[in-house]
Order: sequence, then structure tokens, then C-alpha cells
Amino acid sequence: MKTKTTANCYNNTHKKVILELTKWEYMVVPIKTRVHSNHFERSSKPVIDNVQNDLNSLGKEGWELVSVQDISFQEGRRFTVAYLKRQKGIE
Repeated sequence: MKTKTTANCYNNTHKKVILELTKWEYMVVPIKTRVHSNHFERSSKPVIDNVQNDLNSLGKEGWELVSVQDISFQEGRRFTVAYLKRQKGIE
């Protein structure tokens, strides 16, 4: 079921135009990552475990990744959060 709201606008000839605006819901989740690389192979790229699987699972539920943000605390702890959105009414 799509949830929409309407807005009244006017075009160049001052005719009333009704627009349907999509409603969104948002979710902020921490991304649990373990980054590692093979120290014996200089050409190997770092590996980030489970992030792709977690994002694919959320994508199957209709969530779209909008942005990520690294957060650092003064005591040195760091983590990453993901901002996701999906059309309201999809579950």
C-alpha cells in the first residue's frame, strides 16, 4: 500500500495542479565492521566483513542506503552509522 499526501500547486497558466508527495520513513543503524588485510600481500585490499550482507538484507526489506557517517568520541572510540530510507508503508 502506497502512502501519499497531496499538495496544491499552480502551473504557468494558473491552473491548479495536484501533486502526490511520497512519504518516507528513515532508519539510522550502526555498521558493525571488522577491517583487516593480509599483511603478507602488499597488493591486497582491506576486507570489510559482513557489511555487504547486512546492507543486502536491509535492501530486501525496501531500505535504501542514503549516507554513512564516521563518528569519533574524545576517548578514541570510533564507529560508523548508516542512514537509510524507504517508502512509508513498505514492510
